[in-house]
Amino acid sequence: MLISSTNGFLSIVNCPSDGDHVLVRATKKVVLSRLFDDRRIKFIEEEGFDFGVSVCKQELADILVKMVKSIDYTNFRSDFSTVDA
Repeated sequence: MLISSTNGFLSIVNCPSDGDHVLVRATKKVVLSRLFDDRRIKFIEEEGFDFGVSVCKQELADILVKMVKSIDYTNFRSDFSTVDA
């Protein structure tokens, strides 16, 4: 799954070691830092993504719900252009 948000660009894939978890990946650590504690972010260098966080699917679902509920813009492109994605 690919997500473009005002937090940045994220790639979400199944975590190979745990089916209840997903790996949330980004090219820049700052993008993940907007959503997760820095201590959880790992350098992964995988398929063009340098950083990742393993999270349970429910935790990510809760984060995505909050992101959707916080939408307050009418033009994503203009809002997103100010984010260091």
